[in-house]
Amino acid sequence: MTNDGDGFEIIPGEHVERDWEWWSDFLQREYYGTPEEMSSWRAAAASIARDTGLAAGTRVLDLGSGCGELALQLAMRGADAVGVEQSASLVAYCTELARQREVQATFVAADMFAFEPDAPFDLVLSINTSFGYGTDAQNRGLIRKIGRWLKPGGIFYCDIISADCAEAFGSWNDVVAGGRFLVDNSYDAERRVMTSHPTWISPDERQIVTAVTPEVIQLYTRAGMEEMMREAGLEPQRLRRAMGRKFDQDDEQMLTTWIARKEIRR
Repeated sequence: MTNDGDGFEIIPGEHVERDWEWWSDFLQREYYGTPEEMSSWRAAAASIARDTGLAAGTRVLDLGSGCGELALQLAMRGADAVGVEQSASLVAYCTELARQREVQATFVAADMFAFEPDAPFDLVLSINTSFGYGTDAQNRGLIRKIGRWLKPGGIFYCDIISADCAEAFGSWNDVVAGGRFLVDNSYDAERRVMTSHPTWISPDERQIVTAVTPEVIQLYTRAGMEEMMREAGLEPQRLRRAMGRKFDQDDEQMLTTWIARKEIRR
């Protein structure tokens, strides 16, 4: 055995590299979509519904919908929800959940930067730092697209890690699918880039799974995000408390949540 200096013992075994199609499906099902997380998703949906005035028939787009639970929870409240997720296998899984729950939720396998809807939305969601996975040009272009996708008076609900107070999470671990999930996270303050290298060790310790490429997120300052929103015709408002969290958000914390409403032109 070896030790990485942070208390993680790396056990010799078969090393397997997986792409992010595999990692997205695995983590969203086995980590974010487990029964233990359901109360958090329900609280998030209740908070978003309250903050945005969600009503029956509200057309909602969830970008980077992951395990699908937020879209499903909002659909259970009467929304017409669409989730966009890059993992095709995860989309198939979420589609089956929607069928089982008999709710109006549709899931689309697509790159969010290439996605184009066939009708406008009342509400667009980008939560749990699902913004920032593209190049700077792609990220800025996505905000402009969201401005076009929203109906007049529609809302962009955005929850991100802000570059103003960002710092590395370091190395941490948890139990996932009976095995050990290890993450080595770093933050480059000059480039405003957060990088995470995931590893999963199977329960029998015979397989060590790593990612072909790390997860890389481009972060933005609060002022920078608000400038992009305004350029897209959206008027941002920072929330004091968001997504069912039990603490107030302020400028000293990494997380920032906005409601940005599209202008109604007369």
